[in-house]
Amino acid sequence: MTNEQVVIFHDIMKLFAKHSGESLSSILKSNIQVTTPQIQEQKTNEVGFALLQPVIFVKFCLTDRASGNIVMIFRQRDMQVFLNELMGNEDLPEPDFEFDDVALSAAGEIMNQMIKKAAASIAGYLVGGDGMKTSACQLMLYDEGQKLDKIIGCDGEDMVQMITYKLVINDMIESEFIQCISEEAFESIEEAVEKKRAGDEERMESERKADFQNLQKVLSPSGSGEVPVLNGRMAPEPVTKGGAGYGAYNAAGSAGYAAAAPEPAIKGNLGLIMNVPLNVCVEIGKTKRKLRDVLNFNNGTVIELEKAADAPVDIIVNGQLIARGEVVVIDDNFGVKVSEIIDTKNIIRNGGLS
Repeated sequence: MTNEQVVIFHDIMKLFAKHSGESLSSILKSNIQVTTPQIQEQKTNEVGFALLQPVIFVKFCLTDRASGNIVMIFRQRDMQVFLNELMGNEDLPEPDFEFDDVALSAAGEIMNQMIKKAAASIAGYLVGGDGMKTSACQLMLYDEGQKLDKIIGCDGEDMVQMITYKLVINDMIESEFIQCISEEAFESIEEAVEKKRAGDEERMESERKADFQNLQKVLSPSGSGEVPVLNGRMAPEPVTKGGAGYGAYNAAGSAGYAAAAPEPAIKGNLGLIMNVPLNVCVEIGKTKRKLRDVLNFNNGTVIELEKAADAPVDIIVNGQLIARGEVVVIDDNFGVKVSEIIDTKNIIRNGGLS
């Protein structure tokens, strides 16, 4: 995988974890957190789950947008806690609890709802935007000698993506479970994500071209993005200053060309450029330093700017100063609160949309 693909896959698994926890919390009316996915690529026969024993396997298949088998491995104790929470039973898990058909059916329904919501959560990464679909879950209790490759449906030497999740139940029980994504499923997910990314790039390129063409039309007085041509030569610019020999041209134009009026053309077509992206920068100040000072910069160097600490910052759009404001903090990000408008119309009049 490329670095970009690794980042995307990690993001997908984080979303899967987040929505798995939210789904379990909603179903069980409890506080369930699924966090911190740790991803490893391993051979199927080397996936270790001895620390989770005794376990219960939850197998399902991807059926839309992607294909392949996925197996989740839970502690039987944790699955029993889920059932207790579902029934409103606050008792501790029983070591001799038996998963009969009724218990397995109830546990399967919990898993079906959790996986359905978690799989749908990654819609933004897939073509079509409606997420993946999965088959109904199949639950299997671990038997001595049972091998994961037979359950997941692959060869023991085949590689799987092994994701270990942290599980917290009601801020009291801390546990974990494992998710194994078969090679077929992983490659299928990767292919679906790549198709979505390629489609997005193509769409954005088309939008950029359309915006540029609309911008040419708006900024051209003729509305065609081209300068009018007269007899194979560029038409003369309208004259606004009177003088000998120019009176007739000023009054009625020359050869049918009236004086240009770009402002009304821009106003009339302003809606065409409302979606043109602009670069917005906030400048807190400037200063000058000699080359030897710059070369001596290191961690901890303090650079004093030529602006008072309480002075408003400049808001610059496509290189033009349009406003000033105050720096604010929004959640974990910096922002700016506009306190003074300089002139936003300059962006259009001065061609600042390029």
